[in-house]
Amino acid sequence: MKILFLMVNVIFWSFLAQLFLPWWFVGIVSFVVAYVLHLSKFNSFAGSLMAIFILWTLKAWFADSNFDVPMSQILGSLLGNISSSAIYFLTGIIGGLSAGLAGLLGSWSRTLSKP
Repeated sequence: MKILFLMVNVIFWSFLAQLFLPWWFVGIVSFVVAYVLHLSKFNSFAGSLMAIFILWTLKAWFADSNFDVPMSQILGSLLGNISSSAIYFLTGIIGGLSAGLAGLLGSWSRTLSKP
């Protein structure tokens, strides 16, 4: 149940942060949420990874559907003629891994700061 709470918080705060701040603030948000919620290391990593994976994949899909020429096709042709769904997956996994590692670091920091 706590992992779902982590995912919802990471998605919400990351979405708000990305409206005004650079993309790498998802790591700071994941770090803070994982530090505050004090989950296990695996749950912090997996929850942060899945939250940002879902957020970035959906944002990429919505942004791509608003272009006259889908940007994923152009980017796919630059990367060796890969499909649009592979572009969405790569977008999500890159953001997810950075957020997952930040969430893991937040969990480790909480463990180190225990009395």
